[in-house]
Amino acid sequence: MERWLRHKQHGTIYGWDPILAANPKVEEVTEQEAFPEKFITPHVEQQIKKARGRPKKLDLTTVDIPEKLVYNNPVLNADASRRLPK
Repeated sequence: MERWLRHKQHGTIYGWDPILAANPKVEEVTEQEAFPEKFITPHVEQQIKKARGRPKKLDLTTVDIPEKLVYNNPVLNADASRRLPK
């Protein structure tokens, strides 16, 4: 059985090495913890296939589209265009 090391902060898996094993940021894990995809049970595999086969129905209807709000303030418009050439 091979030995594996996992970095505690970012989860990178390494093959066991005595120098890496001495690092406090690395912990030894089993093969099942390192590679869970290799140990999928038939029941879980069946659920994955079932979930992937389901089409997702999206509701893309747009019944209530609000009209664009028009903001018009004559005092502000007059002040903003006060020094523009006419």
